[in-house]
Amino acid sequence: MLRFMQAIMELIDKQEYISWKLPKDWTIILTSNPDDGNYLVQTLDVAQQTRFVSVTMKWDADCWAEWAEKQSIDGRAINFVLLNPEIVTPRVNPRSITTFFNCISSIKNFEENLPLIQMIGEGSVGGEVATLFTSFINNRLDKLVTPKEMFLGVDNATVKTKLLDAITINGDMSTYRADIASILTTRLINFAVNYADNNPITKTNIDRLIYLVKEPIFTDDLKYHLVKKVLNGNKTKFQQLLFDTSVQEYATK
Repeated sequence: MLRFMQAIMELIDKQEYISWKLPKDWTIILTSNPDDGNYLVQTLDVAQQTRFVSVTMKWDADCWAEWAEKQSIDGRAINFVLLNPEIVTPRVNPRSITTFFNCISSIKNFEENLPLIQMIGEGSVGGEVATLFTSFINNRLDKLVTPKEMFLGVDNATVKTKLLDAITINGDMSTYRADIASILTTRLINFAVNYADNNPITKTNIDRLIYLVKEPIFTDDLKYHLVKKVLNGNKTKFQQLLFDTSVQEYATK
């Protein structure tokens, strides 16, 4: 490793080596685990460190959820991560939780297989996260309305009922679960934008989003987030949203 690092120092610093140059607008990007004692890495000396700009990447649950939606990671698992973003630590990284979720994704009914899920969890993400996940299942949070149902469900009334069942107790807004509403909004955004990448967006799809913006289901801040993110995700296909004055108000705030 040290030999290779020494060999590419000039290439990293000057973008060239003797008579060879990097093509125009090319950039060298190096990735590594931090030298903090938790990883088996080669320590860089000062000469190497001063030849490039270092950036420490941080975990972001929303970014992971967007990626996971595109990769068809089990939606129940995505909900769990969005509800518990603090589970990612140096000991439990995004790779290990993705491995855990992929291992259990073929299990249709989590409630009937809790011992198996606990065992797999302890072997991949550790006992603490595994226990937190089984509590998530016991609270029936793995049965939240899916983004596919929200976006493509047959009728508005059914979608509204399922949403209110997820974020309130018997439709009583005084029991409103803002954390779950935020998760469902994020899932809806990611699903809609990802769906638009591979499918035409019909008037029915547009009408569904307009309905969810107008109905007293999500709070104003979540509606604003929904409109902004969907439009930024694919403005060409979702531009018809702006034909509605209610949506325009959120888009221009």
